[in-house]
Amino acid sequence: MRFAYMDETGNTGRHFENRDQPIHMVLSLVVDETKVSDLHEHMRNVGRRHCPDTCDEADFEFHGNDLFSGGGPFAAMSPSERIEIYDEVLCGIGLVEGEVIIRGVPKPGLSRQYARPFHPHDIALMFTIESIERMARERECNVLLVADEAKEVEDAALRDLVQYQEFGTRWGWRTEQIERIIDTIHFVPSHRNCAIQLTDCTAYIAARLRKIHEGLVSRNRSSEAVVELWEKRIQPFLSVNEVWYPG
Repeated sequence: MRFAYMDETGNTGRHFENRDQPIHMVLSLVVDETKVSDLHEHMRNVGRRHCPDTCDEADFEFHGNDLFSGGGPFAAMSPSERIEIYDEVLCGIGLVEGEVIIRGVPKPGLSRQYARPFHPHDIALMFTIESIERMARERECNVLLVADEAKEVEDAALRDLVQYQEFGTRWGWRTEQIERIIDTIHFVPSHRNCAIQLTDCTAYIAARLRKIHEGLVSRNRSSEAVVELWEKRIQPFLSVNEVWYPG
């Protein structure tokens, strides 16, 4: 069995025209069950090396935005120190031979094409579930979904997965029968799950890279670091990287 750890970025609810967050993205890190404990230990070791005074606090976590921008427990660190830690965190993907799936939806396209579009998370999650299902068939395994807490979308996500498991998915040129994603989506607080923290850090870099390419973030030394982290630590482990464009 494999675990698919999921996190979202760019959620502005039904504000489809937000210029700073044009893409609602769901990123999943898929890890074999035999590697999960190694992933958690890797993350704990990074914390012990770089944050020995705070890593044992109940609310400590590696959060992509804090680590990149210098917030929370990383506020007193220099940019070079934070990038070094970020690099070590993302090393966890390769350590556990994880696979990364990125699916997303451009929100302005939805509002232009549909009078009453679905919530972008509903769409991005459905395509994510389809991609994970196809991966599971290829690997001949079952998958359990674990996601970061997101109160706004949890009920809809749980409802939709049940429907997909019973009737198949709804959009696209063909439906997918969801058979290898078992049970339900397990929502957990990120500060209690190191794998979700790694997924969050991965999603932050993926979203930041899109903003760089679309000119929403200026190109500077920070953007160079994002590109390097992406190319070295994430891109080699991409299984799916797709953004759905309606119509």
